[in-house]
Amino acid sequence: MKKEELKKYFEELKYPEYFQNEMLESVETEKDIESLYEKIKFLNKTGVPAEGIEMIINENPLFLTTTLETVKNNINFLKNINLENIPRTLEINPELLSTSDKTMSENYKLLKILLSEKELAYMLKIDCEILTFNTDYFEKRLEFFIKNDLKDNIKDIILNDIEAFEDEEDEIDLDELKSKYKNKR
Repeated sequence: MKKEELKKYFEELKYPEYFQNEMLESVETEKDIESLYEKIKFLNKTGVPAEGIEMIINENPLFLTTTLETVKNNINFLKNINLENIPRTLEINPELLSTSDKTMSENYKLLKILLSEKELAYMLKIDCEILTFNTDYFEKRLEFFIKNDLKDNIKDIILNDIEAFEDEEDEIDLDELKSKYKNKR
């Protein structure tokens, strides 16, 4: 496949000129061109609209180097856990496409231990980013909350204060979390 053919495909999808140019600049070899074409085509078949694909690429530049196999495996993983509205989820959390399915699976297993099926489904509807966390990081963050006397509140923190998993440890207001959940013990 040549860049001209990829440009024609972008035009069919009605991508803005600036985005077409950015994408064409990001691919050098025929292999890169073919890979990008196949990934975009696959996302389109999955139901992700052109503007969603544009958002995914802008928010997650790693998508450009992610293999088609990884993209397919990750979407299959999301289907297997019965995630609703996968196209919209990918627009919100595009890093799901470039995280290994092994990492997502390990994090999902940890979450299944901590949350009921209903709670897990609810949480994943709101924010799937937790599936993309490095598993060691996720485990260390759980240990951090346990060590800081929040063991009984981990479920509530995941469901209501997920940003505490995203912040640096010294940015987490432990007193606020303890105060917020002290009556739930």
